[in-house]
Amino acid sequence: MIKRIPETRVEKGFTLIELLLSLSLGSLLFVVLLQLIGADLRLGSSMASRLRESAQQRRTLELIRDELAIGSSWEVDPVNSDQWPCGMAGRQPVLAIGLDGSKSQASAPTIVYSVGAAPSPIWRGQVLMRCGPAYGLDGVIRPGGTAQNRVLIDGLPKDDLGFQVRQDPHSKVLHLALEQEADRGSKRLRSAAVF
Repeated sequence: MIKRIPETRVEKGFTLIELLLSLSLGSLLFVVLLQLIGADLRLGSSMASRLRESAQQRRTLELIRDELAIGSSWEVDPVNSDQWPCGMAGRQPVLAIGLDGSKSQASAPTIVYSVGAAPSPIWRGQVLMRCGPAYGLDGVIRPGGTAQNRVLIDGLPKDDLGFQVRQDPHSKVLHLALEQEADRGSKRLRSAAVF
């Protein structure tokens, strides 16, 4: 005797529509998570770049303040002089610091800070350059050393000097301000110091 099994079997599993719907939702969630991770990485990179540029601005202003401290005199917005150890090459001098040979033990009498076009295409935008005696490995100006013209910081705005020095009219206090373009020119990063 043969028994017959009824034909009312229920299929276990997902339909094609359910599979496509879950695959679409999973893909959408994956794309959203990738976008969030990418945005977080861009934000982290931008913050690291700003911290690095801010630290570089702080070190530059500290160098200028230290050189003002060892200098015997300074001049804000000086006129170009043939007595300076380096040519300006079209850059605008912003600050000239006269050194006293007995204090700094350097043969070069003047340190000049200037703003202008970069000397080579590896630098971004306008640059702040220092023309003056070199420092030795011990961090002291080398006596009898030749003057060097070096880029201190790049990325200064093209429409402005980027490095400004103002002297208080009632005292000898100098206000130093340094401004750089950040995030490919969409924002500006500014640092200031007083001497």
